[in-house]
Amino acid sequence: MEKAMTLDGGIEYVLSAEERAGVRAKYPDTYFADPVLEPLWFGRREKLRVLDKVAIVDQTAEKGPATLGICSEKYKIIHFEDIIHMIENSAGKLEGYGAVEVKPHTYLDGGRLKCTINFPDMKTAIKQVDSVIPKIEVFSSYDLSTKLTGRFGAFQLKCTNGMGIWKSFKQFAKRHLQNLFLNDLGEVTSQGLAIFGEQVHQWKLWGEMKVPEFLYEEMWASLPFSEKERERIEALPEIGTGMLLSEAKKGIDS
Repeated sequence: MEKAMTLDGGIEYVLSAEERAGVRAKYPDTYFADPVLEPLWFGRREKLRVLDKVAIVDQTAEKGPATLGICSEKYKIIHFEDIIHMIENSAGKLEGYGAVEVKPHTYLDGGRLKCTINFPDMKTAIKQVDSVIPKIEVFSSYDLSTKLTGRFGAFQLKCTNGMGIWKSFKQFAKRHLQNLFLNDLGEVTSQGLAIFGEQVHQWKLWGEMKVPEFLYEEMWASLPFSEKERERIEALPEIGTGMLLSEAKKGIDS
């Protein structure tokens, strides 16, 4: 890494060109733009400089340099490679939680990043064939659509097409006028993992609860479904558990 500065917010995280190349080599299926800040001009014959504004230009675009966004001169480019390297050296090296999977993905011509960090060994069953897994998602962009954002939560698969439920526990966000700090993600991860254990215990208690008969009927009375539609819905098993909706009320006297 290049010389790091100790600041109030933590350690400034900036990679050298060689280190960024190493990150790109580890993820050959991910496209990494090479953004630089260029002066912005307007006019046809006599061009004038746009004051206080610059263009974010990808130098490695397939069809030649491509503008990803227009920003203030104070804007600080946070390279996606730096973010991924930071993840690998914080969440990616946590001990006591088993394997850690780091999966970066860029889209919209390399203008946006979504990096997912999974903890497959921490998969926890709430009920039979109904499990949750802790997960971190980190987002950033060169097209100014989002600032650097990270969130820790739990993911529960609900459908065979990969759809599921996401519950966010902790998150942070930084504008690109600031430095990228290593301790942000580390704090989010450590705090989130502590909350995850507490939340799993609560979910297990909820999973054992049964809905009283009268409350179950009140729920259906408030919904805009006919009796035939209700019968069809109650006959559909939940993907994952195979449980029918009507089974949630069993075991409690009305």
